[in-house]
Amino acid sequence: MKKPSFEDHTYLNSLRQRQTCALHIHWDGSIPFGTLWNFYQRRGGKLFLPERYSDGRLLEGDREIKTRKQLYDLRDGLFSKYGIVDVFEVPTRAMQTAADLKTMARAHCHYLQTQNIVYAETRFAPWYHAQEGGRGSTLTLDEVIGYSLEGFEQGKEKTGVKVKLIVSINREVASEAAEKIVKASLHFAERGVVGIDLACYEPASPPELFENAFAMTFDSPLKRTVHADEMVSEEEGKKNVHTAITLLRANGIGHAVHLHKNPGLIQLMVENHIRLESNPISNLTCGFIRDIADLHLDTLAKQGVKVTINPDDPQMWKMGDLVHNLYGLGKLYGGQFIDTVLRNAIESAWGLSDEEKQVLREQT
Repeated sequence: MKKPSFEDHTYLNSLRQRQTCALHIHWDGSIPFGTLWNFYQRRGGKLFLPERYSDGRLLEGDREIKTRKQLYDLRDGLFSKYGIVDVFEVPTRAMQTAADLKTMARAHCHYLQTQNIVYAETRFAPWYHAQEGGRGSTLTLDEVIGYSLEGFEQGKEKTGVKVKLIVSINREVASEAAEKIVKASLHFAERGVVGIDLACYEPASPPELFENAFAMTFDSPLKRTVHADEMVSEEEGKKNVHTAITLLRANGIGHAVHLHKNPGLIQLMVENHIRLESNPISNLTCGFIRDIADLHLDTLAKQGVKVTINPDDPQMWKMGDLVHNLYGLGKLYGGQFIDTVLRNAIESAWGLSDEEKQVLREQT
C-alpha cells in the first residue's frame, strides 16, 4: 500500500484554505474520537473492547476502555486487530436517543467546519439508530430522521455549514425492511433528505436485491446513489455498477474502483450524468487498491465522468480527511485536476440551489 506522505505542508495548508463540498461522507465515520470520548465521559457510560479480535481469537484480560488513548488504539486497530462492525459500535451507540442524535449532528457540523467543508450530503443508516437496530433505541425510523435533521439545522446555526441527508439502506436487511427505510425517507423528501443510498457489505448483497425499494423513489424528488464495485472482484463490480445504473436508476455511484477498465460503464455514467463519488484514501486504507493512482481518476475526468472526491469515513483512520484525498491527487495530477473535481462537487450536489452553486463557484 502506497499512502501519500503529506510532507509538503505549504501545499496541504493551501488546500485547507479552499472551501469544499463533500458528497460521500458517513455521519458515524466522521465524528472525531475525541468528541466521542468526551461524550461517553459526560454520560458516565462504559466502553469496552470487542470480545474477539478480527481473526476470531478471544481478547483476554480487562476489556474496559479507561483512557482516551485506549479508544484511539481501538480505532487505529481497525482491520489489523478489530472488525469494522466493532469499531463502528463506538459512534453508533452514541446516537440512540433524540438528544444524542442532535448532539452528534452538531458535532458533525463542527467537524465539517474545521475542514472548511461548507456543504455536505451526509449519509447514515437510520436502522442502526431506531428500535429495529437492537442497540437500545426506542425511536421509530421517522423519529430518527426527524431528530437528525433538527440537529443539523442547529449545527448550521452554529457553524454555517449546510448538511443535507442521504438515507442509507444497510445491505444486511431484508427487502421489506429496505422498503420501510425508503418509506420513512420519502416522508422527508424536500424537507432535508435529498436521496437514498445502498451501503455496507457488498459481496453478499448485490444491488438487484433492492430493486423494489429503489423503485419507490422513481417518481419522487429523491435522488439515488449506490455503493458499488468497492469490495468485490472486477467482474462482480462491473455487474454491480451496471445494475445500479440500469435497474436502480442511480444518480450517483460510490467507489467504482474498476470503472476505468470498463468503457461501456464510462459511457453510461457520462450519458446519464451520473456523478462518481470517489473515496481514494478510504479505498487505499481498506486494501481495495494498492495506490490511489490505480483509480485512474484523471483519465475518467478527461473522458467526461463527473468525478468528485470524498472522505468516506475520515475519522476511522489517520489522515483520511477530504484535504488528504485532495493532496494525494493534486500531487499526482496537478492543480487543474483539483479545480475540476471541486467544481464537479458543486455542480452535482443535490441539495444546493442554483444561486448557492453560483456563490460557491465564485468562492472555490
